[in-house]
Amino acid sequence: MNLRNFLFSKTFILTILSVGGVWVVLISVSMLSLQINSRPWSERYVPNILNLSLDSAISILSELELEAIHLDSVYSVSAVPGSILEQTPKEGSLVKSGRPVYLTTFRITPPSEAISVYEGQDAILAKIILERKGFIVQVSEEPNIILEGKVVRVESKGFSLSSDDRRVRGSKIVLVIGKSSLVKVRIPYLLGLSLSETSSKLTESSLSLGYVEYTDSVITSSDTTNARVFRQFPSSSRGRVKAGTSIDVILKN
Repeated sequence: MNLRNFLFSKTFILTILSVGGVWVVLISVSMLSLQINSRPWSERYVPNILNLSLDSAISILSELELEAIHLDSVYSVSAVPGSILEQTPKEGSLVKSGRPVYLTTFRITPPSEAISVYEGQDAILAKIILERKGFIVQVSEEPNIILEGKVVRVESKGFSLSSDDRRVRGSKIVLVIGKSSLVKVRIPYLLGLSLSETSSKLTESSLSLGYVEYTDSVITSSDTTNARVFRQFPSSSRGRVKAGTSIDVILKN
């Protein structure tokens, strides 16, 4: 059989049709599989959920068959606590069902910060440190010759704070700064007072507490609490001194 007769033979035509049919089936199956896997019917637009509460955002995304994932939270004094700050993908993005939407919220509870300011520190630097930590700083001056222009103490709600104490951002902090004064005040009689009573008495008199020493009779923490002043320098008999002068005391049990 020559080539011309073979090309037009029934056997060759059936073979071509069979191969073509197989290719059509394979292409159709591939297209259908691609169509199923791409799920065009599951496409939806990401809604705008900024400024909503986290619970509301999760509910809205759930109705659209999108998965809400809470990534992180940040703090802002002016923001609504717990509201949505950022979302990824952004509003209007076209995604498939089941797609995760990553959320960042504003913190409900403000973070706490260490005071990190100590007695004798430069007052200007101390104020900058406190403000950078997010505290609301109120400056108060107190006569103190030794600590003029320096930090005398840091207070919150009437209580003195140590450098390691922590407060939440946005808290009001009183920064007490020493200042010199030409005014003379009378030295109070401190004998018989506890250390806390002595400190309060000196503050009332516009004086400062200087060096504190305990005798050998003070051994335990209970002894320290119960100790009383039995010597002070200068003594009350000295009369008047400049406001802010430090008064040294010795305590015994």
